[in-house]
Amino acid sequence: MSLASRAERSFAGGNLKEAAALYEEAVKLSPQSPSLLISLAAVETRLGKTADSKTLLHKALSLDLNNGSAWMLLGMNALEKKEYDEAVADLAQATLHDEKNPRAHNYLGMAAGGKGWGDASEQELRRAVELDPGYADANFNLAVLYLRRTPPLYELAHRHYQRAVDLGTTRDPVIEKMIAKSVATQASTSSDSASASSARLP
Repeated sequence: MSLASRAERSFAGGNLKEAAALYEEAVKLSPQSPSLLISLAAVETRLGKTADSKTLLHKALSLDLNNGSAWMLLGMNALEKKEYDEAVADLAQATLHDEKNPRAHNYLGMAAGGKGWGDASEQELRRAVELDPGYADANFNLAVLYLRRTPPLYELAHRHYQRAVDLGTTRDPVIEKMIAKSVATQASTSSDSASASSARLP
């Protein structure tokens, strides 16, 4: 089995240090391989070594500037550190070079949200769900976005939250409380309206 294949198995099995060591050996043998550099960078990111990951990704991009995966991982690293300007710039490149990657659109939506760009965030998150209706995280992020609107869009939030839960996302008691409160308020308002209407009947 090749070093890369062994590294991939170790990574999938959660043995990150072994995966990193194997990818490092593979990179020494093929230092001009963008895919190996990106794979090693992904492991370094998981190990919390974002500076090392960033260095590897810049090297990968020097070999292949149009590599959407490298741009996406750079953006994810920046997003993790709440460096929203850099995250937006990197993830915009990721979606440019890999337009049909739902993960890139999801992360770009999160980065745009971090900058307070609600419309852009919604556009990217909706694009992620459009590309992959089974993408639980993107549905969850849309639910959060709709709850943060002024006024909140409870119906849309509930729809995407329920979709995320159906897809396996862990239930969030805070979100469920907000949605339940809105449903109760709407029911009360409807009841009051019905009473008022019946009172006007002859």
